[in-house]
Amino acid sequence: MCVMNQNETPKKLWRKIFDLLPQRQKLSFFLILVILAVSAVLSQLTPLAVGYLTDRVLAEPDVTFLAVLPVLLVILLVNVVNEVIKVARRLIVEDTATQAEKNARQRAASSLLMAPLSYFRSHMTGNIHGRLNRSLDGTIKLIKLMFMDFAPAVTTGIAAIVTIFIQLPVPVACLVILVIPVGTFIVLRQIGTQKGIRVELMETKADMDGMMVELLGGIETIRALDGAQAEGDRILARSEQLRRKEMRHHRAMAFYDCLKFINEAVFSVLVIGISVLLASRGRISIGTVLTAYLCFTQLTGPLRELHRILDEFSECVVLANDYFRILELPVDFSYLTEDIPVKVQEENSAVQTKKSPDEMCSEHPAGLSANSSGHSEAEGLTGLTELSRPQTGDIRLCNVNFSYPEKSEQRILKNISFSIPAGTFVGIAGPSGCGKSSLIKVIDRLEQAQGEIFLGEAELSSFSRRALAENIALVPQTPFIIADTVYHNICYGMKREVSLEEVREAARKANIAADIEKLPGSYQFELSEGGANLSGGQRQRIALARIFLKKPKILILDEATSALDNTSEKLIQAQIEKMKEDCGTTVISIAHRLSTLQNCDEIIVIDKGEIVQKGTFQNLRETPGIFRDMALGIVK
Repeated sequence: MCVMNQNETPKKLWRKIFDLLPQRQKLSFFLILVILAVSAVLSQLTPLAVGYLTDRVLAEPDVTFLAVLPVLLVILLVNVVNEVIKVARRLIVEDTATQAEKNARQRAASSLLMAPLSYFRSHMTGNIHGRLNRSLDGTIKLIKLMFMDFAPAVTTGIAAIVTIFIQLPVPVACLVILVIPVGTFIVLRQIGTQKGIRVELMETKADMDGMMVELLGGIETIRALDGAQAEGDRILARSEQLRRKEMRHHRAMAFYDCLKFINEAVFSVLVIGISVLLASRGRISIGTVLTAYLCFTQLTGPLRELHRILDEFSECVVLANDYFRILELPVDFSYLTEDIPVKVQEENSAVQTKKSPDEMCSEHPAGLSANSSGHSEAEGLTGLTELSRPQTGDIRLCNVNFSYPEKSEQRILKNISFSIPAGTFVGIAGPSGCGKSSLIKVIDRLEQAQGEIFLGEAELSSFSRRALAENIALVPQTPFIIADTVYHNICYGMKREVSLEEVREAARKANIAADIEKLPGSYQFELSEGGANLSGGQRQRIALARIFLKKPKILILDEATSALDNTSEKLIQAQIEKMKEDCGTTVISIAHRLSTLQNCDEIIVIDKGEIVQKGTFQNLRETPGIFRDMALGIVK
């Protein structure tokens, strides 16, 4: 997997964050810098004005309030203007941060949605979700820390140092600002000792997020097995480990906070003592004493917060790096054909006649073949825009082998070869775990296999993800239902506007229309996450309604009617067969309930990743072998 260097330089990191922003927000960065400079200068006017006012009052004992009123008004005006400038800066920073968050969230979502499926098999869903949210928050917080905390502290501190050097003798000023290196050393020591534990705490919390999502996903099973107490105890044990780590961190933070307070107190006394001593000897005025002390507080104030700023800054850098690792996940192999030119389609169309799998294996037609790295031979060609599309519903496989990347040594499919003519109904049967679902994933290019797979006269690798989605419909055993209306769930995946009448017709064919009409709001009824407010059969029928709306060239059913009663299954099966006749749809169906496959033109029987039988339902049931054993209930 391609990942970003853990020790990537801050310059590269900031460049990537900068790239998240639209042009207007990029220009805002420079405006923020100007505002920071103006605000830093204005912040020094108050100490100088207080010093001036003190000296004038002491020099003229009979001075009236009206005489000092202009100076007081200047101090008030300066503070008000400075606060208005700070508000403007904050709004600009917030606008920049929200724009960055919007773009960052969209890019992360796109990266995850196009990542290889192997990534999701090796990471818990809750862990991914928690990691994404934390890394995104850390990236945006990095922007805010820089321009709301760190940069203002630095600019104000620099302005205060300049004022101190102007007001005090240079040797004394140098002694006073020693508070900065001493305080910074304590802060850096604090960060250095606590950096590891903050990352460790972050990862532990991510793991606990994954655990909670896993438990919530199995809430019915946990309740049925009375596992709530046991799971609660397991979470309690993990939480106690987390608490102990956090307390070690808090004890260390308290120790360093004490050191910083002592450092600040020592130098505060030093500043007051030296200033008073110099004033008593006439080296500086009383007003200068006040000015020097006020400037000193402008140094110690940000310094007091520096540990928090740098500590959070350090953590946010780790999170931002993690965010960009999510952004740089490799793109799934099935998206790598998006720029394959139309020339490929023309070359593929040169194969004019259908060939048997044996003939296909003996000669390699012009076109694209997928290799083990996930790249096609056409990659690198540029300048053409149109994509290949299946011309018919023919499907042909030749010597297809497949293993999951995580277990490459374990072959799931072994030398699979067969042809499915367009408009036919083919069933795939076999014991559990024999490779049926893996086979249809390979056909829909969800998983990458070795060998040759043709849709029509073009190789599967020449089709874009969009072209496949427009022509192939896959209905899995567990349907995907979003938290939205029934209408939008049935329309899910359609690239055109769909009328309510079309949706109703599709629902009628899926035998779900009557159920929908009984729901409050009918087709505008809001389904819950995963369709939890529907039965399993209703969820499957909504997923099946999508295929009647789409009318695909190729329909793949993976136990798509397993939750239906026999009556509903027969009605839907009849509609599927009618669509096959009317639209020439090629249908591939996996079913453990073998009666579902009775009307198939052919049934392919798979065992241990190999084709062991082919034939009609009647012939296979009468022939000794896996299929007959399954029909008799001997093999499950």
